[in-house]
Amino acid sequence: MNLTLPIYVEGTKPGVGGTIYRARPLFFAQPEVKGDQLDRLMTRLTRDLGQLLTRLGRQARHEELTSYTFNPPLSQQRLELILLLRRRTFRCRYLFLVFRQLGRRLAFTPSLPEVWFDLVRGETLRDRATAGTAYVSALDLVVHLPVAPRRPEKKKFLMLGDVTPVEGAAELRRVGRCLDWQYPNDLDRVELRDAELAELTRLLDGAERRPLLLLGPRQVGKSALVHEYVYRKVHEQGSAFKDKHNVWLLAPARLISGMSFVGQWENRLLAILKEARRREHILYFDDVLGLFQAGHTANATLSLAGALKPYLERREVRVLAEMTPEAFRVLREQDRGFADLFHLLPLREPREEETRRILISVQRQLEGQHRCRFDLDVLPTVLDLVRRYGGGTAFPGKAASLLRQLAVRHHGAEVTRLAALDEFHVRSGLAVTFLDRQARLDREEILQSMSRQVIGQDAALHAAADVIGIAKARLNDPDRPLAAFLFLGPTGVGKTHCAKAIAAYLFGDADRLVRFDLNEYAEPGSVTRLVGTFRQPEGLLTSAIRRQPFAVVLFDEVEKAHPEVFDVLLQVLGEGRLTDALGRTADFTNALIILTSNLGVREAESGLGFRLDDAARELQFVQAAERFFRPEFFNRLDR
Repeated sequence: MNLTLPIYVEGTKPGVGGTIYRARPLFFAQPEVKGDQLDRLMTRLTRDLGQLLTRLGRQARHEELTSYTFNPPLSQQRLELILLLRRRTFRCRYLFLVFRQLGRRLAFTPSLPEVWFDLVRGETLRDRATAGTAYVSALDLVVHLPVAPRRPEKKKFLMLGDVTPVEGAAELRRVGRCLDWQYPNDLDRVELRDAELAELTRLLDGAERRPLLLLGPRQVGKSALVHEYVYRKVHEQGSAFKDKHNVWLLAPARLISGMSFVGQWENRLLAILKEARRREHILYFDDVLGLFQAGHTANATLSLAGALKPYLERREVRVLAEMTPEAFRVLREQDRGFADLFHLLPLREPREEETRRILISVQRQLEGQHRCRFDLDVLPTVLDLVRRYGGGTAFPGKAASLLRQLAVRHHGAEVTRLAALDEFHVRSGLAVTFLDRQARLDREEILQSMSRQVIGQDAALHAAADVIGIAKARLNDPDRPLAAFLFLGPTGVGKTHCAKAIAAYLFGDADRLVRFDLNEYAEPGSVTRLVGTFRQPEGLLTSAIRRQPFAVVLFDEVEKAHPEVFDVLLQVLGEGRLTDALGRTADFTNALIILTSNLGVREAESGLGFRLDDAARELQFVQAAERFFRPEFFNRLDR
């Protein structure tokens, strides 16, 4: 059922800041929404009204639903009123609405909804206002009503779970998010992607219904390309609330949430697929590998991917997905037939000149949305920071996300170069003097700061100061960790405490130390706890670095680990990255790796005759480490 409801919108200025809008049905007090962006306000009101009217439509009688459809022809006028009280006089301006109903002319003001009065023949409302932000608009929306009211079913005491028939439209709204309803302010825009956008539009609007997969590195703009398609589609339609050919974002975990009994999530998925086929909706998945995990239990092997696959083979529904190349390789290993069903649309990372043009456009959009102003040197600073410290992600997304954070934080103000450095300092923990290429960082200051916490370990502190100085000068290898240290010595000499001091100085907090006791990883197969498996993808090491890539990673008692663990560490030290079982990459290029060991302690303390000097003791430790580690592993250690 298509309905047009009168909506009352009122804008007020509280004194500081912009206009605050309130919107509600004209003849009802609820639902009411409030906010500072009118487009988002109307989107929320449409969603709330749609849910309310759908619920009313399921009732046996529709009197309350019918009352919401009251929409007479209205004339809007403003009156300036002078209210004379005993001690004060108030001058007020109200919006009045006049309409005919039941042979009478009625007038009222939404500001005082309880006050209604008749207008007799020949009587008019004068002093129509010429300015103001209060007005009445109309809102088009679609409400799904049952053909006949559903009769209450008899209780089935032997049935487990809910036996109520599942409605696809209601389930879509419950577990999905319609991107069409985000138009226009909540949709990202893209630049210089005309060829990819034309191909995406041709495939999604065609009659073939072949599943489509956007393939590209993280933050290259896959989701933004989908948003641009939705933006242009809705703009051509003229309304964001058409009930056909919508793009619905679905998460596998949401599809099975709340499903406790056998067959519940299957019924929900089948209802959604039936609704999508009937309405020509596009089901958009941004976590394809999650489809293979959701629904899979110890007692059932059927997953969401298994239930969805026959529909993709018959091309009954339109499905759009996005993945990184690493995740797509995992998908092919998991189910080659499922992966081959998709038509691939690759997205490359834009060139440097294209990236600048895209980010300039992003700046302009953010300045309009958040009423801020970016200085000219902000964009070069952001590009320099994310290019050096944003490994594992692609342009333009990694720079656009930082610009977006700056715009939100400095709403209505000026964004300067120092503000960009401060924002990245909050994100990474790195000091502004370390990030700013124009600032000077003295080596003696580094030593003095760390020596306040660590005494008697001059060699370790000098090595850390050298690494920090090299990283500050941008002379280190950007494809490897900041450094890889091997701390050798007996228990209790301060190896772990020294690592905490380095973390506190470099990243501003000793809690940036991520510690792993490798004596717990001595058994065969224990390496899977670090990198995860397909069924349990959250590896302890990879998930910790994905959450906080700017950290000091301490591997304690490294000599006790299983040889499989050394293979993983070899990849970390050599390539600065580690991929988990789902193809997600953990970036170690902004981390400092520290290994601790007791190797050489027995040789250094068991010498006969005179006591060994420091140089000889150090040689004993180094020789013990060289004998234990493989050459390719030992040669990747910096100190």
